Amino acid sequence: SGENEYVDISLTSNVAPKGWTLYIHPRGFIYWLNSRHHAVVDEDIRNPSSLEKANQFCSQCANLNLSEGMEAHMLGGMDASFCLFVNHNQCVAGYDLAKVRDGAVRDMPVSGLLRARRLYWNYITYHPSHRPCPKQGFSEATDALRSYYHEHYTYGTRCVAPFSKQECEELLNFLHRAKEEEEGLPATAALLGWVLKDVYSFRSANKFGQVTREQLKTFHNVVAHPPDFAPQQSTLMRLFLLFLIHVPFFGIPQTYLAHVKNASEFRGHLAGLKQNWEAYTLQLVREYSDFILIATVLLSATVGLLTIDNIGEACRVAAMLSAFAALGSMTVGVFFVWRHQRNARVPSSITYLHNARNSALGLSGHAILLSLPPVLLVWSIVAFTAAALAYALQDISLASTWVMFGLFMLVFVLVTAGVYTFSTIWHWQSQDAWWRGLLSWRKTGREEGSAV
Repeated sequence: SGENEYVDISLTSNVAPKGWTLYIHPRGFIYWLNSRHHAVVDEDIRNPSSLEKANQFCSQCANLNLSEGMEAHMLGGMDASFCLFVNHNQCVAGYDLAKVRDGAVRDMPVSGLLRARRLYWNYITYHPSHRPCPKQGFSEATDALRSYYHEHYTYGTRCVAPFSKQECEELLNFLHRAKEEEEGLPATAALLGWVLKDVYSFRSANKFGQVTREQLKTFHNVVAHPPDFAPQQSTLMRLFLLFLIHVPFFGIPQTYLAHVKNASEFRGHLAGLKQNWEAYTLQLVREYSDFILIATVLLSATVGLLTIDNIGEACRVAAMLSAFAALGSMTVGVFFVWRHQRNARVPSSITYLHNARNSALGLSGHAILLSLPPVLLVWSIVAFTAAALAYALQDISLASTWVMFGLFMLVFVLVTAGVYTFSTIWHWQSQDAWWRGLLSWRKTGREEGSAV
C-alpha cells in the first residue's frame, strides 16, 4: 500500500491486535476477523482477557479444516464446540459444522435449509463489512418482494406477507439501484441481510416448499382464526350482555364490536396493524364528532322547550330526561375523542386491545362502552319526541288529539321503516318476506305432526 492511500478507520495501526482485522458495521459498532483461522468475534479483544479467549478460539478453529468461504463465529465467549458456522458459498449457517459444509447442504430437509438460510442472513445483518455482498441475495430478495407485492394486489387486506405494499415498493427500488451502483457497500449487505432474514423467517413459519396448494390453504385458514385466549365468560354473563346490546342499546354495540375485531387483526407485519388502528381511531373520532354536534343541537332545542310557560309535568320530565341524555352523549363523546386522538400509535393500540380483550366484560362489554355516545343520543331523541308529543296533546280537543296522534303514528311508522331498512340492507337477505318463512315453518311443523 502506498503512502497516499486513503486511510480508513479500520486500517489504523493501533485499533486491532496482531493477526486480527477490525471491521465497522454501518451503525458504528465494531467486530474482528482473523482471516488465517476464519474466525469472527464480537467481544472487545482490546481487553487482554477477551483477546486470550479469542486466540484460544482460533486455535480450536485451526483443527476444524474450514474451507475457503467458511467462517466460525464465536458466540458470547463460547468455545468452538458451540459456535455458529457460516458457509458463504451456499449462504447457510448452523451450529453443526458437518451439516453446513458444501457437500452436505444438498441433503438438508427443506425446513432445515430455510432455518440455515435465516441464520446466515441474520449473521450478514450484523457482520456485513468483511466480505462482499452475496450476489445471489439480490435475486432472492427481489423475487420474494415481487411475490409479496403481487399478494397485496391479489388478497388486499387479507394478505399476510411480512412487508407492506409500500415497503415492497421502496425496497425493490433500493435493491435495483444498489445492485447497479453500490452492491459492495456494507450498508447494502446489512439491509439485504435484514430483508432476507425476515423473508426466510416468514417462509419457515409458512411451510414454504413443503405443502401442496390445498394444504397451504387449509393452513392459512387455521392461522387466520387463532384460538381466543381471552377469559371465558359464564352463560349468565353472556345472556346479560346480549340483553344489553339488543334491548336498551338498540343493537348499536354490534357495529363497534366489528370495528374492534377488525382493528385487532394482526397479519404478520406492524404496518398492517398500524393501518387498521389508524382507520379505527379516525372512524371513531369522525362518528363521535358528528354525535357531539347533533347532541348539542338537540340540547339547545330541549332547553328552548323547557323555557315555554305552562308546560305539563309529563312534558317537563321527558324534556329533562332528553337534556340529561344529550349532556351524557356530549360528555362521553368529547372524552372518547380526546383519548383516541392522543393514543393513535401502535404501542398504545397493543395495550388498548389487550386490555379490551381481557377485561371482565370482554370485547362485547368494550363495544357497549364505545356505543354510549350514539345510544345516549338515541335516548335523548326518544325523550325529546315524547316531550314534544306531550306538549302537542296538551289542552286540545278530542278531535285534534286523534289527528295529532294519527300524524305522529304516520311519522313513527315511516321513521321505523327507514331505520329498519337501512339497518339490514347491508346484510344478504332472502327474496321471501319474513312472514312467508314463518308460514313455511308452521306448515312444516303441521306436516311433521301429521306424519307422527
